[in-house]
Amino acid sequence: MSTSNESPKKPEEISFQNEELYKLLIKGVKDYAIFMLDTTGHIVTWNAGAERIKGYKAHEIIGKHFSTFYLPDAVQSKYPQFELQKALEDGKFEDEGWRVRKDGSLIWANVLITTLYDKQGKHLGFSKITRDLSERRKNEELMLKNRELLRINTDLDNFIYTASHDLKAPVINLEGLVEVLKEEIEDNRHDEVLERITNSINRLKTVIYDLTEVARLQDNSLEKEPVSFQDLLEEIQEDLQVMIQKSGARITADFNDYLITQYPRKNLRSILYNLLSNAIKYATPNKAPEISLKLEELPNKTLRFTIADNGLGMSEVQKQKVFSMYKRMHTHVEGSGLGLYIVKRILENNGDRIEVESEVDKGSVFSIYFSTYTVK
Repeated sequence: MSTSNESPKKPEEISFQNEELYKLLIKGVKDYAIFMLDTTGHIVTWNAGAERIKGYKAHEIIGKHFSTFYLPDAVQSKYPQFELQKALEDGKFEDEGWRVRKDGSLIWANVLITTLYDKQGKHLGFSKITRDLSERRKNEELMLKNRELLRINTDLDNFIYTASHDLKAPVINLEGLVEVLKEEIEDNRHDEVLERITNSINRLKTVIYDLTEVARLQDNSLEKEPVSFQDLLEEIQEDLQVMIQKSGARITADFNDYLITQYPRKNLRSILYNLLSNAIKYATPNKAPEISLKLEELPNKTLRFTIADNGLGMSEVQKQKVFSMYKRMHTHVEGSGLGLYIVKRILENNGDRIEVESEVDKGSVFSIYFSTYTVK
C-alpha cells in the first residue's frame, strides 16, 4: 500500500524526463566529442567533450559547417560531403584521420557519423561522435620507428659479422707474406718499412677482433653463470703484465665476496679488461697510474662496481661521446674506439648501465650498476 500522496506520472512526463536526463548525460561527457548536425552538415548541438577535443566553445561553432574541422585538401575534395552521403546510404560511416582544432593543431581522430530519423522516417540530420586517438597514434608511430631501428640494427650487426669474418683471411695472408719478405730480404734497409707494415696489420687485426666482439653481443647462446671479479682481475692482470710493469701501475681492489650473475664469463671479462687497460693506457705522462676497483651494495639492492684512476681525464664534451662507436678521446694512444661502446652494449643488453665522472688532468671514475648478483 502506497503512503505517497503524489499522483502517478503520465507516460509523456516520464519520456520528457528521460529525454532531459539523456541530454544532460551527453552534454556532460568529456572524453568524446558528441554533437548533432543538421541534414546539410551544420552543427546544431555541442557538448563538453567537443569543447575539450576541438577547442571551440558552443557559441563559437554552432551554426558552422562541420568541414571546419578538416584539412584544406579534404575540404577541397569534398570529403566531408562524402562522409555524410555514405552515412545516408549505409546508416553510419566510420573513419580515422587528421582533424584540425581551433588553435590550428592537429589531432588523430576516430569519427562515427550516424544518420538520424524521426518516428515517421523523416531525416533529421546526423549524430557525430569523435574520439581523440592522438596518443595511440603517437605510440603506434613510435613502435614503427622502433621496429625500423631494430631492423637497421640487425642489418648493421649482420654487416659487422660478415665484414669481420671476410677480412680475417686476407689479413692472415698479408701477415704471412710479410714474414716471408723478412726472411727473403737479407739486408736491413727495409726493416723500418716492414715494421710499419707489421704494425698496420696488427692494428687491422685489432679492429677485426673488436668488430667480431660487437657482432657477438647479440649472441644469446653463451652460458650465464655467477662470476667472481677477483678471479677475473687476477686473470686479466696476467694478460696485462707487460703493460702494468712498464707503466708502474698500482692496482688495488675491494670486491668482498660478491658474484655477478646473469652474465657469460666472457662478457664480464671483456668489460673489466677494457676498463682496466684503458685506465693504464690513458695515464698522465710521467705519472704512475693509480687504479682502484671496488664492488659495493647500494640500499636499493643494486651492486655498484667502480674503477677510478688518476689519468688524463676527460672534458664535458668528451664525456658525452665516450661510449659512442669509433670515438677516441685521446689520439696519442693506439686503439679502435670500440672498447667502451662494446662495454655499454653488453651492459644494456642485460638491463644494466654504466656512467662516468671525469675531470681533465685529475682522472676518471667509471661506475657500473648491476641488478643481479649474489654473495659467495
